[in-house]
Amino acid sequence: MEEVRCRQPYPYSKGIEEKHRDLCSQVMQFIPPVTPPQLPGSVFRTFLQNIILRNRGADRNIPPPGVSSNSVLVSLFTVILHFLSEGFATRDCGWMMGSGTGKGSNLGFLHRGGQQSFPLSLILKNDPHRVEISRLGGSYTHLANFHPVNIEPEAEVVRWEEGCVDDEETRITHAGIRKPCCCLSLDVNFTRISKSPFRCTTRASQSHCNSIPERSAQVAAECSTGNINDEIADKPSTSGQSDSEFGYRSVQHVRVVALESTSSSSTLVEEELLDAMLLLYHLGLAPNFKQASAYMSRQSHSISQLEETDKQIRERGSGEQLRRLKEARSLYREEVIDCVRHCAWYRISLFARWKQRGMYASCIWIVQLLLVLSKIDLVFSYVPEFYVETLVDCFHVLRKSDPPFVPSGMFIKQGLASFVIFTPPNLVDTLPHVLDDAIPQVTFVVTHFSDPRIASAELRDLLLQSISVLVQYKEYLTAFESNQAAIHSLPTALLSAFDNRSWIPVTNILIRLCKGCGFGLSKHGESSSTSSVFQKLLREACIKDEELFSAFLNRLFNTLSWAMTEFSVSIREMQEKCQMIEFQQRKCSVIFDLSANLARVLEFCTYEIPEAFLSGVDTNLRRLVELIVFVLNHLTSVADPEFFDL
Repeated sequence: MEEVRCRQPYPYSKGIEEKHRDLCSQVMQFIPPVTPPQLPGSVFRTFLQNIILRNRGADRNIPPPGVSSNSVLVSLFTVILHFLSEGFATRDCGWMMGSGTGKGSNLGFLHRGGQQSFPLSLILKNDPHRVEISRLGGSYTHLANFHPVNIEPEAEVVRWEEGCVDDEETRITHAGIRKPCCCLSLDVNFTRISKSPFRCTTRASQSHCNSIPERSAQVAAECSTGNINDEIADKPSTSGQSDSEFGYRSVQHVRVVALESTSSSSTLVEEELLDAMLLLYHLGLAPNFKQASAYMSRQSHSISQLEETDKQIRERGSGEQLRRLKEARSLYREEVIDCVRHCAWYRISLFARWKQRGMYASCIWIVQLLLVLSKIDLVFSYVPEFYVETLVDCFHVLRKSDPPFVPSGMFIKQGLASFVIFTPPNLVDTLPHVLDDAIPQVTFVVTHFSDPRIASAELRDLLLQSISVLVQYKEYLTAFESNQAAIHSLPTALLSAFDNRSWIPVTNILIRLCKGCGFGLSKHGESSSTSSVFQKLLREACIKDEELFSAFLNRLFNTLSWAMTEFSVSIREMQEKCQMIEFQQRKCSVIFDLSANLARVLEFCTYEIPEAFLSGVDTNLRRLVELIVFVLNHLTSVADPEFFDL
């Protein structure tokens, strides 16, 4: 791999990736002449383990010495993604066993429908090359000491049916009539999602992974059964439906059973490749996608600057100013050219159609795995953090990919509803009795940004940020509005999460949900992301739980008072120094925006719940008046408004 990897960013050659796959195929098939004899794939497994061991800490701000170069990680990720999505190029890899049930399937591992399974040893076993990887419940050492598992990881497998976490209306599976977008033929751009209850069962006879045609178009044609025009149908939003109109399906038959054949645990399985691929994405691909996003933003900004400079040049005849404008135009042009070259490279190397198809299928597979494992609290705590981080990052990369893999209106509905739909533990008691014994389905991100089983505050913030991004767009907001359990849990969860750490993203979410309410009317075109559904639900949650609303309102007053005080102090410092320092200007701008957002949330409370101020405790009305007086004094005095305008 070290010798064959692509060392230069230009020019890009598709043949290099093919050489990588050929090399890895040879390593997979190689059986060393040693005693006792080793099983096929053992050499490649050792290679993967050594790569992982070598790159411990590669995701730190300052990586330790000796880690592999980014091109090695990206190349190995690409090889494994192709094997799992497009299949193996040779039947010589037919020895490879997966713990799934795709017997005789000609499809890649990620696109097989029916029964899925995952060996628990991949997350529970105390392997030297994995023990330092952070888990959802904390470090492996901490979990092993205080929360040891009572099952034998070497001999257990969790098993479920594809699509088991989706309801009948949104179910789209590889084995069903309606296919996910990743399995439509390439001349058709998009597809859908699936369902069926999951369970943990004995890992019985295992299937061989037969080879498939290497071209993804052929694979997609095998999996696809219809045209995109048959699949795309604009359906009315279900946000206005009553509880009784929604069907709920419980996730049943969750159990862990011993393997029938322990010898098979020594064979390299496709799930093991998937596990390694997710870590490689986290270490190698995620930074690259961040760089690609940064270059696309720079490109857009540079083009705008170039166009504005051209406009100014046309408006000015001659002189010194014209000369400076032409010099600036030359710099902007060079920056645009540089950004275009980098964006073209990233588009070729990262956003190839077959790679997007494989990443899309990976998201479907991993989110269903996480939903299944979340039903087993102790096992869920051992899940590596990079599973969730990779899932969220990959989801958003596909959502805004260039070129787009699927339209935003279909992105969730056509195969990734599982990212939004989730069956949380211990939620039934919080919902109305009208739901009877059914376990409701709620959004993955909504459930887990406050999941106490996730120890990392940064990881919970990542999920909270995902909500903040998604609710900006009507297509994704509709997915939240259409899910009854999300409707019942999100308002209360947001009010509870408004604390010293998460108040900024929570404020952003509340602002977007409450847009257009009161004096903060939406600007033209902004109303697309407002939600009358959640505005009503937020009001009901505040009225129903007075204690929760009182605590939220107190934190809101405190935070807004702090923000306005900071803004006033920063303004005063710049006045006293008689200079406009760029850093202080940015600081003032940020604090002012935060203050304005907090004020709009407070306005929503006064507009929708006036009784809390007029007939509630006197403290609320008194603090509201004090805050208004404070703002008016600092923003309408003689000196402040002039400096503020400047």
